[in-house]
Amino acid sequence: MKRQNLFLIVLILMSGAPAWADQGADPFVSDVSEQAVSMFGSAAIADEQLDQLRGRLTVFNSNEVDGQLYNNEAVSNVTGSNFVTDGSFAGMSGFSTVIQNSGNNVLIQNATVLNLQFQ
Repeated sequence: MKRQNLFLIVLILMSGAPAWADQGADPFVSDVSEQAVSMFGSAAIADEQLDQLRGRLTVFNSNEVDGQLYNNEAVSNVTGSNFVTDGSFAGMSGFSTVIQNSGNNVLIQNATVLNLQFQ
């Protein structure tokens, strides 16, 4: 397996659930059974609540990142290149993102708000 592909796989596996998934009660999320919890760590929205939001012009988005880096030190490290090559996304589906860094002592914060409108 190419090193670049391994990097992408590790990055995807480490991403896990979003940080906001477990932060208290959400007014748009109903009390549902454990089976309704999605793979993203948040409960499904009840049909009644979804009906209140459906077809509206108002968009509800929340994107909060708050990273901090203190007293870090990099000694005798080598920075280099990383590449996304042909076939890196082979077999993937859905919305894919890539975060790349070739430096040391960095804090990478990434968040995406995806708003789908079906008309």
